[in-house]
Amino acid sequence: MTAMTQSTEHNLSTEPCLVLLIEDDLDDRIFAKKELKESANVRDVVTFGDGAELTQYMVENGYTDKSVMLSQPILILVDLEMPKKDGLQVIEELKHDVFLQDIPLIVVSGTQDPEKLRRAKELGANGVFEKPLRAEMLDKFYGSAWKWPPNSMW
Repeated sequence: MTAMTQSTEHNLSTEPCLVLLIEDDLDDRIFAKKELKESANVRDVVTFGDGAELTQYMVENGYTDKSVMLSQPILILVDLEMPKKDGLQVIEELKHDVFLQDIPLIVVSGTQDPEKLRRAKELGANGVFEKPLRAEMLDKFYGSAWKWPPNSMW
């Protein structure tokens, strides 16, 4: 088996993923977590009220080393409209971090502002889910665009 074949096989992973959800609204966070757990593609959901909580969690749990991320599929979902640090700032921070930039990141937002959505894509977001978040949205992404680990991690 060649290295290229091995890489391709890994990219077709069907293992359920860990979802890291950043949402400042408690009601939206509770609803989204419950909804995501309905998906067979989700192993667990860890929620955060803001980007600083996510950063702290990732440092405390060893996400500063890509070998940790290779061991489990991860997906980050981030709200755009947050008071302390908005979603665009979170995306920019994550996509500029050499250890975190390859984790797929999806914007979850109710905004209709095309400029914010364009900017999120420009910063490296891998897609947009409209609120309210539904398990079917994640399942569709998982079935059509999911790659773990991303090619850039090989």
